[in-house]
Amino acid sequence: MSTVGIAIVNYLSADDTAELVRSIAAHTSPQGPRVTIAIVDNSAQGQRLEPIAEVARGHGLSARVIHGHGNVGYAAGNNIGARWLLEQGADVIWVLNPDTRITGGDLSAALEVCRAGDFAIGATTSTDAAGLTRPDLGALDLWTGQSGQPSADTPGSRRLTYVAGHSLLITRLAFEKLNGFSEDFFLFYEEADLAVRCARLGIPVTVVSGLEVEHAGGGATGASRDMKAKSLITYFHASRSCMIFFRRHYGRRLPLAAVARLLYAGKALLVAGPGAASAVVRGTVAGLRA
Repeated sequence: MSTVGIAIVNYLSADDTAELVRSIAAHTSPQGPRVTIAIVDNSAQGQRLEPIAEVARGHGLSARVIHGHGNVGYAAGNNIGARWLLEQGADVIWVLNPDTRITGGDLSAALEVCRAGDFAIGATTSTDAAGLTRPDLGALDLWTGQSGQPSADTPGSRRLTYVAGHSLLITRLAFEKLNGFSEDFFLFYEEADLAVRCARLGIPVTVVSGLEVEHAGGGATGASRDMKAKSLITYFHASRSCMIFFRRHYGRRLPLAAVARLLYAGKALLVAGPGAASAVVRGTVAGLRA
């Protein structure tokens, strides 16, 4: 029997993690694959997370809370969970943010990523405000580092399309070949980095249409498109990771990306205040020095 391993990185998100686990249980059938859940505690909520794992076990799922390592970041946290899941025999790793909910399909559909080959990554789907179902993909402007939704208006040479990190499927062999997420990224850009490395290694991206996921966004990090609501953590780490990404993959474009971040700092100053602007500048400098 095949096994789907689910990695959930928890950072002060026990309530969200509990709701996610309930949605996982609700979309699991006795005829489906084995489901194993790794709840990776990047905070200190072990006592609150253990009962959540027990709820999963009560629904016939295997679950473990992994804790004691501190806040190692999103990429490293998922690597910890995924490697334990692989030890348990997972054929597919499904990375899910705590603030996601499975809203359609059965977990057996997660295995559809394997139809693209032994080495593959996959995106799930979601329903937008207009009621249209679309793949959970993001797009990165390769000149400025600005992220958003894929658009036909942006030339392909300027755009990197990637599987959104809040719900990402990856086969066992692909994870092992890629050596997981790059832990150079503490928050943000880890999925864009993964997309570049997949392209270089010839690992295809597929869409698993049989799974629908809803994502609230920013539950733990304070990420928001509203600049006034965006947390200083987001301002700092998005800027730091942006610089690391361009240094690693698009070095010739790094000066332009750095200027774009500093212009963004000016906008942050006007809209969100000096704290936000300072976080952008500090993050940009930290990324250039990393």
